[in-house]
Amino acid sequence: MAYQEFPFTREKASEPPSLYAKLRRERPISKVKLPGGNYAWLLTRHEDIRVALSSAKLSVDPRTPGYPEIRRRDREATTNTKPMLVALDGSEHARLRKAVDAEFIPEAVSEQRLLIHGIVDNALDAINRRYVEQGQPFDLIEEFVAPIPIQIICKIVGVPTSDIVWLSQDTALGTDHPRDVAEDEKRLLVQYVGRLVDSRISGEDLSDRGGGKGQEEDGNKKQCESKEEEFKDKGGEYVHVHEGLISKLVRHQYETGNLSRDEIVQLVYVILTAGNAALINSLGLAVLTLFENQDELHKVRRSPLAFAPGLAAECLRYNTTSALDCRRVATDDFILAGTKIMKGDGVVCAVQSADRDERATHRPDVFDLHRKYPAQDLFGFGYGAHRCLGEYLAKTELEIALGALFKRFPGLKLHGNAEELEFTASRENIGVLRLPVFVDPNVQFHRIIMPD
Repeated sequence: MAYQEFPFTREKASEPPSLYAKLRRERPISKVKLPGGNYAWLLTRHEDIRVALSSAKLSVDPRTPGYPEIRRRDREATTNTKPMLVALDGSEHARLRKAVDAEFIPEAVSEQRLLIHGIVDNALDAINRRYVEQGQPFDLIEEFVAPIPIQIICKIVGVPTSDIVWLSQDTALGTDHPRDVAEDEKRLLVQYVGRLVDSRISGEDLSDRGGGKGQEEDGNKKQCESKEEEFKDKGGEYVHVHEGLISKLVRHQYETGNLSRDEIVQLVYVILTAGNAALINSLGLAVLTLFENQDELHKVRRSPLAFAPGLAAECLRYNTTSALDCRRVATDDFILAGTKIMKGDGVVCAVQSADRDERATHRPDVFDLHRKYPAQDLFGFGYGAHRCLGEYLAKTELEIALGALFKRFPGLKLHGNAEELEFTASRENIGVLRLPVFVDPNVQFHRIIMPD
């Protein structure tokens, strides 16, 4: 029997492969051939994927025999003697995740909104000075989309300000998945994170010294990254200073004996690398999708802040970027929708297909800002115990970035021919690599109103 070769090829660079829709109708659970010559079950329907990702009989650990390898580094990961959070199952995964869960709940993320707004506004200010005031086009990916997620997560983690610029150029922070980082890049980044963790443990503050480059500066500046404190501002009011994630982990987990130094280093490494590329892809595709849907673009131009939450939610559903994640291996036999999956069988959950499933939402291939799609049904962040830790942070960043972008530049338009845009490879996760734009000065309006 001939099996379809997976990953599938996208016919349109910005859209999921059309083969998903055919499989949802005809063979929602089918076997596919992987690049290494082995086989795995491919799930394409929303309900089947929900059940699978909720099952304790499926493992995320790439060391488990039968894990569906797609990239060369999947095999390399099997030799890793210290698996990261994303490659652990059961109680060990739960223990490590519990240590950082509270930092990414909605209430905690809401406290970061001012930080996110500041980073977004600074990027827009720079674009306005360098390009818009000069009437020049620019690459939105390079100038806006790519830097923002990395700067935000660096700030949240507690990376010294002096290191963020050069660290944001590190390819390890722009990968699609922590396991995809080349070993030498991973080693260097882990060493850097280790130095930050060690500095917090010892009480040394690298916030003004360029912790990654060994630059020594005067140590007289007020040090407030390494601890959380209250101090009086010039008006005599008490101001709360938030410590970075590393400092919190040291205080609440290391000093209490809950986590080792190496476990904190691994957690911080995962948090720094896990979601940047997905958010970069989502933000770039969101803008491109608006350009391709002029009626929806007009709504956003007319009321960018009011439509931003719905825009972010629909972009995450419509543009599910992940094609290769959410892979598992069966650790026991079980039946899924009448199909027997045996112990050792690989399973690939096609979340791109799930978020376009006709059974999950009406007219899924239509981009609709008014769509009511429950957040728990969105599979771009995964599902179950391994659902993305930074889901709410990513949604908040997307909402703020898109709202601010079109509030500041309602005349934002594509520069050049859409057919000449550069995208990720046709069998990889979906993303636009370059998005040349310009700002039409004749479109300078917005009204803060509620959505129609």
